[in-house]
Amino acid sequence: MPILEGSFRCPVHNGTCPRGHKADFLVTTINSAELIKHASNSFLALKSSYANVIADLCEKIGANVEEVTHAMGLDARIGGQFLKAGLGYGGFCFPKDVQAFLHLSASVGVDFDILKATERVNKQRIDRFFEKIRQALWVVKGKRVTVLGLTFKANTDDIRFAPALEVVKRLLDEGAVVHATDPEGMPRTKALFPQVHYHEDAYGALQGADAALVCTEWEVFRKLDWDRAGKVMAHKLVIDGRNLYTPQGMREKGFEYYSFGRE
Repeated sequence: MPILEGSFRCPVHNGTCPRGHKADFLVTTINSAELIKHASNSFLALKSSYANVIADLCEKIGANVEEVTHAMGLDARIGGQFLKAGLGYGGFCFPKDVQAFLHLSASVGVDFDILKATERVNKQRIDRFFEKIRQALWVVKGKRVTVLGLTFKANTDDIRFAPALEVVKRLLDEGAVVHATDPEGMPRTKALFPQVHYHEDAYGALQGADAALVCTEWEVFRKLDWDRAGKVMAHKLVIDGRNLYTPQGMREKGFEYYSFGRE
């Protein structure tokens, strides 16, 4: 036990522990320890899918998902982290841990329906996104579509199970001419989709675009000058899979704008 405790001591900086670095050291049974990470990540995945179902409901009744989830998050029992509507979760940990938890529960005869629903809702986000794409474009074939973001989240080069990759695949399958940009994810994506046209910056990627699809919440995309972008696009159409912008703000700039759970 002393060896383990030593392994988990906080890093020392100038002889002191950095401010805020304080964590509990828990001693559990082996069986409990094996469940903790699966249980934690699966619960966060559940929160993501819960927010997305709320977004669908908001679209039906004219509510705003960000107002709803913000108010929910103010309750300390709930918290606002991962209550974000959009394209859903990706990466390696959440899909893997949800699958592992489902497999474990099934192997011992526990029907984990709520987690099955979490996974189903997450997979349906791409379908919902494409409903918006078809609503806006009518016909995808032959359209020049720019994908902004390829990694599963911002500030990583990880494209594993990234929702953007499924978006790219479906666009190509439907005959779109796909252009894309991402601060970190392009090298790995090029190996999977060599037929995509890759650009080092968003404005180059948006040149002549019939539509822009926001798939990753990179800060560089959040700060895009859409007045400038609109001048180089063939059609001022943005379908925002991460709710980065305000509907009113984009429409005031002359864009046709779609997002999740907001009017």
